[in-house]
Amino acid sequence: MFRKEIRNEILAIFLIALGGLLLHIRIHTLQASAFNIAPRIVGIISIIVLPFLFNSKKTAPIGYVLNLIAIIVGTIAMADFSIDNWNEPVTVSNIILHSTLADILILLARLPIAHSILRYWRTA
Repeated sequence: MFRKEIRNEILAIFLIALGGLLLHIRIHTLQASAFNIAPRIVGIISIIVLPFLFNSKKTAPIGYVLNLIAIIVGTIAMADFSIDNWNEPVTVSNIILHSTLADILILLARLPIAHSILRYWRTA
């Protein structure tokens, strides 16, 4: 179904997106805020649409841009969430362990994976 040469990269993006979606569903309930629907929509698009966009030379650049937008918006939203809910002294240890930094770094892992897929299509 997916091209053998980039199947693992597409699977990696899918799994990161699925993990992020499941994390958001567990942490941010829809009853708490209507804004919590946005990460779900982006997560569903990342799970269902992006793998198929990345699987074609014509649509891979669109997939790359959508992936980049999701990364940028997700990074800003998670950093804003951390800042808005900060209750501890600002130390390096607290920033590393008590913020959304780990979640942001996991999200950022999608960028080099998508770049690898795009680079494959440029040489194919």
